[in-house]
Amino acid sequence: MGQGPLTLTLSPKGEGTLWPHLGKALLSLAAALVMGSAAIAADVRIGYLGLKDDLRYHPEVAYTRIEIAPALNPVEGARLGINDLKIVTDAAGVSLSLDEQQATDAADASAKVAAMAAAGERFVILDLPGDVAREVVAASAALPITLVNATAPQDALRDLCQPNLVHTGASDRMVADTYTQFLRHRNWTKVLILVGNLPRDKEIADAFEASARRLRLDIRDRREFTLSTDPANREANNTLLITGGTDYDVVFIADSLGEYARYLDYATRLPRPVIGATGLTASEWHWSWDRDGATQVTLRFQRLAEGRRLMSGPDWSTWIAAKSIATAYAKARTDDPAKVYEYMRGSRFTIDGSKGYRLNFRPWDGQLRMPMVLATSNAITEAAPFPEFLHQTNELDTLGVDQPESKCKAP
Repeated sequence: MGQGPLTLTLSPKGEGTLWPHLGKALLSLAAALVMGSAAIAADVRIGYLGLKDDLRYHPEVAYTRIEIAPALNPVEGARLGINDLKIVTDAAGVSLSLDEQQATDAADASAKVAAMAAAGERFVILDLPGDVAREVVAASAALPITLVNATAPQDALRDLCQPNLVHTGASDRMVADTYTQFLRHRNWTKVLILVGNLPRDKEIADAFEASARRLRLDIRDRREFTLSTDPANREANNTLLITGGTDYDVVFIADSLGEYARYLDYATRLPRPVIGATGLTASEWHWSWDRDGATQVTLRFQRLAEGRRLMSGPDWSTWIAAKSIATAYAKARTDDPAKVYEYMRGSRFTIDGSKGYRLNFRPWDGQLRMPMVLATSNAITEAAPFPEFLHQTNELDTLGVDQPESKCKAP
């Protein structure tokens, strides 16, 4: 028993047909784990640290009270990750719980991580903006704790190469490579880039431009837009003017607030598709993905989440963060956190993200390998990596900074 691969067949019809299959499959896996070696006995608290009044999760509402983006609470994804692995961790003798905390600023976040480490917590899921996460990572370098960055996409965090840091959310470069692979796949090679004046807008645009140049896309121009209604700035705030004067196959817009982007669809000088902050968007997850058991993940999340909201990319990345920690504790067969983390970063570790691939962490920068989805508001259009983008070892490494480009070296 437990010698062959586990095949999990899930019905897309929902609650009435899911749980008999899921329960049997998880019980089989749990039994295999127990028979493989003696179960350990441990109560493990996993830290979860968010930011109070995190602007990324506020419901973005324009002056006309039009909702641009819904409010999110990604901790619900982490709760689901713990719940999904409960049968397996119980069989291994590990009782997992979340220590959910919120910080007021970077200094408070660093202090809270230090307090978690002093209390014996050895894994903390970070749900923090990039600038706050960077300060926390620096302050925690000497602590006996592993940080799992779930929601900060900045590539600079991956370039820190810190041994006790891994990333389950997609990086800016992974998102950018998803777009550029799609454009190459469709042979839409002429791109007009629009970018806002916020630092975050420029980070997004820079990642896209680097990816586009690597795939030899033709960047026709890079233009900065403004939300100002000053008539003197017409060429920067008028969608027809800012998209005029050049030829292009597609417009890429880097707009972290989304306020300008919402006016861009069907308002360009040329009748062309828009990607990026509006139109076709790239993410770790979209609720309309209906393969690989994804429908069941979305349904379980919706039952758990406040207001029965739909699962988003940040929800998926916190879900897979908690699931990764739980899986490592169950399979490493030890209650030594250092050995659990070693297993999680090692070549034997894989995890199912309900996206058709077995996922694991890159040994050089700690980034979780993953496919990405391209979606409109209510449908998946494509998924990356695309089949024509080959790799010598792992095709998922065509998304994001690959090892030869990385500043980090594998241990």
